[in-house]
Amino acid sequence: MKLKIDKEKIDKLSPEDAIPLFVKVSRIIFGKKKPDGFTRIVFSINLFVWFLLFMWNMICYFVLISSDIIKENKGFSVNAIIRRNGQKLGFDGQDFLDAITQFYFLNNFLWVFIFIGLVFMYRKKTFYPFIILIGLGIHFSLMFFTLGLQYFIEDVSFFDKILYAVLIGLTIIHSFLMKKETSDRQLEL
Repeated sequence: MKLKIDKEKIDKLSPEDAIPLFVKVSRIIFGKKKPDGFTRIVFSINLFVWFLLFMWNMICYFVLISSDIIKENKGFSVNAIIRRNGQKLGFDGQDFLDAITQFYFLNNFLWVFIFIGLVFMYRKKTFYPFIILIGLGIHFSLMFFTLGLQYFIEDVSFFDKILYAVLIGLTIIHSFLMKKETSDRQLEL
């Protein structure tokens, strides 16, 4: 009898039933208090930039780890293309393939770390710029040390460079204005 009741409850579930769960998760992550409008705008832009860069990283990593499946189904070798590109950048082909695979794997964790910084931005924590900028600093250091400056110059698209500039620029501007707001508030007291 109990199994029948549980099955009936499951059959009656609708997508609207998940909304309270999303609201609870959102409150846990972002807090109950909404920040000011400027912070929400900067957060939204930075979140969009983060999402684009994170998804691009995930897609690249997925393509690298599933290159054998792509070769079987589509008939061309992703690994051969990457090795050729690595040779143009001065690498041994297989070394470049290994380095770029490791780079994308480690970046998955860095982008999650940067997302945590964005959550702290939304909550207006004063230390958030350090998390975002340290995450990006590690990202660029990893890129330069494993793939080289030439990779950044030739293989990172202009669009990606603009996204990096927007993320860094808005973070610096917002943190500066937030510190000014905090110091002005302390002077009033």
